[in-house]
Amino acid sequence: MRIGLLRHFKVNCPHKKMMTSKEFREWSEKYEVSKVIKKKVDMYGIEWDICYVSDLPRAITTAKEVYSGNILIDKLLREVDNAPFIHTERIRLPFEIWHICGRLAWYFKSKSQPETINGTKKRINMFLDRIDWSKENILIVFHGFMIYNFQKELRKRGFKGAKLKIVKNGVLYEYIREDQKDMVENENNADLCG
Repeated sequence: MRIGLLRHFKVNCPHKKMMTSKEFREWSEKYEVSKVIKKKVDMYGIEWDICYVSDLPRAITTAKEVYSGNILIDKLLREVDNAPFIHTERIRLPFEIWHICGRLAWYFKSKSQPETINGTKKRINMFLDRIDWSKENILIVFHGFMIYNFQKELRKRGFKGAKLKIVKNGVLYEYIREDQKDMVENENNADLCG
């Protein structure tokens, strides 16, 4: 069984270098509805049986570019919201500080974040528990921080693939698991050869 994880195309949403918490939140809201910059994606010639996609526009646009069948839209695949970790009216901080500290606040279960690390894991596992496991090749198109967390849960379920630290836009990452049936066939073939 193969699962392909694909982060949406890069979003065309420039930001200021320095921002207040309000400006960071406004930028985040604008990012949610901004257009993507399409590019060619190497799908490695795999015939995907099914495609799940986040309900956010940037993921849906990407999925429609790389997959020709019906896509199944699922809200559980939404990106983890990255809210301002503190509220500032006049103090501006670099964009990168807002972004990184928001993720740290999520990790340390700060009340500043709408979702906790446990909430994210629960959402991922709810999705994994309800997808169609009868399909051999499953494509999932969604978001960078979700993919980072998602791949960890896949490994817990016996999948092998890259241990991602940085998830690139428009790049396919494959995770493979030998099913029980395949493992028995491989063992039988080994016995015949040995």
